Amino acid sequence: MSLRLALIDGAAALGRLPEELLPLATIGPGRLVGDGAAPLTVAGNVALAGWAFHRDGFGPCSDLSDEAAAQIVATRGAWALSVLWGHYLLCWADAAGRVFLLRSPVAGPPVFHARGDEGRSMDGNGNGAASRCAFTDLSLAHSLGFARGGPDPARIDAALRYPFFRGPDTEIAGVREVVPGEIVELASGRRQAGSWSPWDHSVRPPRRAAPDELRRLVGAVTGAWGRRFDRIQLELSGGLDSSIVATCLAESGAQWRGMTLATSDPDGDERPYARAVTDRLCAELAERWRPAPGDPVALPHRLRVRHGGFGLLAPSDAVFLETAREYGADAIFTGAGGDNVFGYITSTAPILDALRFAGPLASWRAAGDLARMAHDNRWKALAYAARRVLKPPPPWPIDTTLLSRRYEGPMPAHPWIADARRAAPGQRVYGTSLFLTQSFVDAYDRALAMPMIAPLLSQPLVEFGLGLASWQWGEGGQDRALARRAFACELPREVLARRSKGRILSIFLPAFAKNRERLRPFLLDGWMAGAGILDLDAVRTMLDGGAGDPVTILRILEVADMEGWARSIVASGVTSDN
Repeated sequence: MSLRLALIDGAAALGRLPEELLPLATIGPGRLVGDGAAPLTVAGNVALAGWAFHRDGFGPCSDLSDEAAAQIVATRGAWALSVLWGHYLLCWADAAGRVFLLRSPVAGPPVFHARGDEGRSMDGNGNGAASRCAFTDLSLAHSLGFARGGPDPARIDAALRYPFFRGPDTEIAGVREVVPGEIVELASGRRQAGSWSPWDHSVRPPRRAAPDELRRLVGAVTGAWGRRFDRIQLELSGGLDSSIVATCLAESGAQWRGMTLATSDPDGDERPYARAVTDRLCAELAERWRPAPGDPVALPHRLRVRHGGFGLLAPSDAVFLETAREYGADAIFTGAGGDNVFGYITSTAPILDALRFAGPLASWRAAGDLARMAHDNRWKALAYAARRVLKPPPPWPIDTTLLSRRYEGPMPAHPWIADARRAAPGQRVYGTSLFLTQSFVDAYDRALAMPMIAPLLSQPLVEFGLGLASWQWGEGGQDRALARRAFACELPREVLARRSKGRILSIFLPAFAKNRERLRPFLLDGWMAGAGILDLDAVRTMLDGGAGDPVTILRILEVADMEGWARSIVASGVTSDN
């Protein structure tokens, strides 16, 4: 399974545990508990859960020496950020008994924290002692008496108004998420100095890299991951990113196979590309038909702190997990994050970076590269770049569709946004794109049932990309150009030349048409309607309209997913009154 842990501080740490949990370690005044399935190493008052690697040589960090533990405590976690990387949680207690938690950077395991004084007492004597808990699983937190708040209307509005923006404030009242790379003092929940920030790695002036340099680094991080698990199923679409992961897994000697889902619609059938990759690598490919879409008004199967991916894809999620178990996999790998890490940038910001750091000719070329990617002209690209200087865009796109103005407010806080001006415009676009990755790596239930690893989101590779010239990623008018050149000799020609992705609108559009009448009461009489989040006239008009455009249909399905999530939290029966 993926990490299922809780770290409890205060008097709560002394209480009786639910039967399904084991005491795993004592960290100062706190207790680390879990189901015992996660890799764990303990040294003194330090515990490391998950999968970590050393920067030097990329070998696995399977234990912590007393010296390493002392360094972690002495540097308040900074040692780990500079010496280790991976998918892990690190907790420790200092000499004063304060307990700290570090979530590994970029795409570390999701972890949340909440106070427990509103829940049941954990001291065994009926005393409501104030305490705090960090946890990876909402049902586990509930069993310990934490995270009992209900859905927060203002936060739900913000999650829909700023799509895929995932700040520390969650959609459950009183619960916050630890940002990737963040160090938090558990008792107070406060962010600590020394936490990881992408802008610490945005070099000025940025440097250029040779394709071979990128090739070696991708191979090294993917190989390190591949050797960490006995048997791996790779979700292989035949797109550039998953194909690169497949190539590096084959090179590492890992035991793996690819798995792809196909639709009857040619737009969603990626089997020819996936077959080209596995044929070239002499690897196994499991092929399955994508199942019928799920029920858009069904509640999620698992309790989650944050709403997951589209419910219509729940049956596909189940097939991915079922086939991984049939294969005997102990991890699922994905190419998720490749667009971000390999610099798929359609913004004009790299034009400005090129002008600032390499001069007018480089900027002229960068404008031409963007124009070719967008199938437009260079002058329009330059005009948009000039407009960006005169009127900088907002930090994140806003979508007010279907939302009332009751909870309209400023963009949610996030430490990366607050500090983003340290980076040049193109590097800032590259770094903020990392916000998108969490929603695709841990959005579905298979990520809760089995370790789901995105090798391309490994910390050394992301930090490498943050320091590069942003315009280099699109040189020649190709998206992810440096990655294409790095693997030009190893990937099938059709994969290198591919510019499109498999579309799943053939699932979404008919499912919406079939369930339109069921969506009407679900949304118009639902929890969000009662909380005043939705513009009910706009929802009614959309549902009463014609076929609708795909963007509009996806939006209403997104709102329906959020409605189902909110109802699942209320239906859990443990929420306290707000």
